[in-house]
Amino acid sequence: MCFVLADIISTVEFNPSGELLATGDKGGRVVVFQREQETKSEPQRRGEYNVYSTFQSHDPEFDYLKSLEVEEKINKIRWLPQQNAAYFLLSTNGVCVCVCVCV
Repeated sequence: MCFVLADIISTVEFNPSGELLATGDKGGRVVVFQREQETKSEPQRRGEYNVYSTFQSHDPEFDYLKSLEVEEKINKIRWLPQQNAAYFLLSTNGVCVCVCVCV
């Protein structure tokens, strides 16, 4: 079995309704999954999630003031309260906070 260190999930966060699930990995990527709608013909499919959106949230950086390399690993994800049809979330690598929009 072969895997890349950057693909290891470092954080997971559901939105308040549980409809969306966001994962952040050590490579700075955020993948948002959406819960599949339950149908009368297939009620056992509750809990299945499909990829809704994928994006690069953070890249490796260098902090010149502290002379430190800042890794791209996502440390935390937080969903913001929904105000319209779009979903907003915050992701951080411990140094920089990124506001992300999923429409």
